Amino acid sequence: MDKLTLLFEEFIMKAITMTEAILECDFSQGTQLDSFTANRERLLQIIDKISVQINWNEVTDEKRADLNRQIDYIKKLDEKLLVKLQEYQASLKLEIEQTARSRENIKGYNLNDVK
Repeated sequence: MDKLTLLFEEFIMKAITMTEAILECDFSQGTQLDSFTANRERLLQIIDKISVQINWNEVTDEKRADLNRQIDYIKKLDEKLLVKLQEYQASLKLEIEQTARSRENIKGYNLNDVK
């Protein structure tokens, strides 16, 4: 059972590392958000499968508390990630609106009238 607990903790740490890395990235620089979300989703599914197999009654209270702290930390990182994604979404929306407005302005410009 101890091997499953260590494996569980290792995957939790990988999830933390992945999330911290994506938080440091600049989304406007073409960060691979699709790849990140797909990989993270698979990682969280594996963590879920491992957690089901662990007999939590055999895990010490200290270890459980430590794992719970790590999971809570992931939740806090997720909140930060959601805020960053919402900010990125708002900036993209503004950029799209400005591009559409510029396109409409250019449409009305007739080069045949210029002497």
